[in-house]
Amino acid sequence: MAFIPSPIIYNILSKLPVKSLARFKSLNKLYCSFIKDPHFINAHFKNHSVVHGDLCLILSCIEHQNLNNTSKIHFFTIKDNEHAMIEYSIPVSFDTYHILPSCNGLICFYGLHGSVHVCNPTTKTIVNLPNIDDDLQRFQSCGFGFDGINGTYKVIKFFDPHKIEIFTMVNGSWNKIWYTYSPCFGFQHHQPPVFANGVFYWFSISSSIVSFDIGKETFETISLPQSALNKDKYKLYLVELKGELCMVDMDFEDKKRVDIWIFKSNGGLWVKLGTIVHRSEPIDTTRPVGIKANKKEILLHGFIKGLGHLSCYNMETGGFRPINIKGFTLDYFHVSQHVETLFQVGD
Repeated sequence: MAFIPSPIIYNILSKLPVKSLARFKSLNKLYCSFIKDPHFINAHFKNHSVVHGDLCLILSCIEHQNLNNTSKIHFFTIKDNEHAMIEYSIPVSFDTYHILPSCNGLICFYGLHGSVHVCNPTTKTIVNLPNIDDDLQRFQSCGFGFDGINGTYKVIKFFDPHKIEIFTMVNGSWNKIWYTYSPCFGFQHHQPPVFANGVFYWFSISSSIVSFDIGKETFETISLPQSALNKDKYKLYLVELKGELCMVDMDFEDKKRVDIWIFKSNGGLWVKLGTIVHRSEPIDTTRPVGIKANKKEILLHGFIKGLGHLSCYNMETGGFRPINIKGFTLDYFHVSQHVETLFQVGD
């Protein structure tokens, strides 16, 4: 076999999908050292998040097994061929779980009774956050994001009254710190905060939006768009689309229209991204979960023509295109855009 210089091998490996690299680790020590190297993992992620970021979705669903008081969480991926492939199934304790959107290929989910987990469905690794005595106090909500300033993942847990707990992943372990915050930053409802570009966002009890920068660990308040100031706050919600904070306005009487606003953090301004209109069916329970690479179509998850319906809305033509998922029949599931990563969260 001809000699291949190490830089060429490195370059070839960086262009391969995660599942192929997982197999190649066993070929020889050189391949294994490359694939496990943190710099290679980061370079591989950046390359594939750009090249393969068009439409890769992660679907998650919960299967309760009442006979033995256990549950399973299943993760499926959907690529452009719209065929669902099972990635990972995790046995968990019997509980009601909330599954957060994928962040750099990792997913955090937590139970109402306090357990918090972070997993990589592609590498099939998982870590359970340590339970500390203080965790016995029921927390209101939980968020998960990547701190680009310090190059680490963080989990934030919100407690009442006015206290947050931050777990930072350092060398595979989780360090904990406590913060207190002003009462006006409290949650208006117990939905998870939205994570976008290094910042958590949520609606506060003072009818504004609160942000928490996980790198600087500072709070700020953000005003709503002028058109939303007098609207029912329970018909407004926040989402992350293509790394940006967006606000969805469902407060229209006919329930067939949804306005989407995008927050430009560099200027502190809200700009209308677009309006979704359906001519015949209510779409007030339909939520945008992603934008396709062409920036013309918004991926919607909601209740148009069925509980588990996924569709794309073309902002130029105003037309809906259904996504017919093959190999997946469940009605209730969570969905978010996803990029595969080699990052290991556990053994």
